[in-house]
Amino acid sequence: MKIPLVHLLFMLVFSFSLIAQESIQFPALKKQIDSLKNVDQRVQHDFINGSTENRPMLEKIERETFVRHTPILKDIFKKYGYPDFDKVGKESSNNFWLCVQHCDHDLKFQEEVLEAMFPAVQNKKADPKNYAYLRDRVNLNSGKAQVYGTQVTYKDRTAIPKELIDPESVNKRRKEVGLPPIEEYLNMMTEMHRKMNPEK
Repeated sequence: MKIPLVHLLFMLVFSFSLIAQESIQFPALKKQIDSLKNVDQRVQHDFINGSTENRPMLEKIERETFVRHTPILKDIFKKYGYPDFDKVGKESSNNFWLCVQHCDHDLKFQEEVLEAMFPAVQNKKADPKNYAYLRDRVNLNSGKAQVYGTQVTYKDRTAIPKELIDPESVNKRRKEVGLPPIEEYLNMMTEMHRKMNPEK
């Protein structure tokens, strides 16, 4: 019996879908991480886009959310180690990293995650750009200069990197982890900052 083309296509799509699902070791964990990230981003979006008079309240909500998520993230890390691409897929692995970025109140946890990320990056199971961002965050949070220039402050509404090791060779280090030149990055951050904080 001849199988209609549309049925063959459906079977192929269904088969590929099953393969994709099987490649993720912990689908329930993936959903949990994605849920945490969605809340994380929602409160951050509300703070960034909120009115000036509401900023203090929105900042408090944002901070409380990050603190509330930390023990959940720590439980995940304790049980599964770093949720790499094999465990939860690329998107959810990145989502876990993003939430950890916001755990500045728990430097020890950030350091533990950073250490676990390193072999995952070497084995191409975690994003080296994410590692660079967390490396800089941990360095600054522990009173050291950053390595990749990902963390910025603003002077006269223009982005400048916070304390940075060997600024002359920063673009070499950035290239090694897949980041664009720092000049391009600072221009982007400046433009974003000015859009978020228009002059009155």
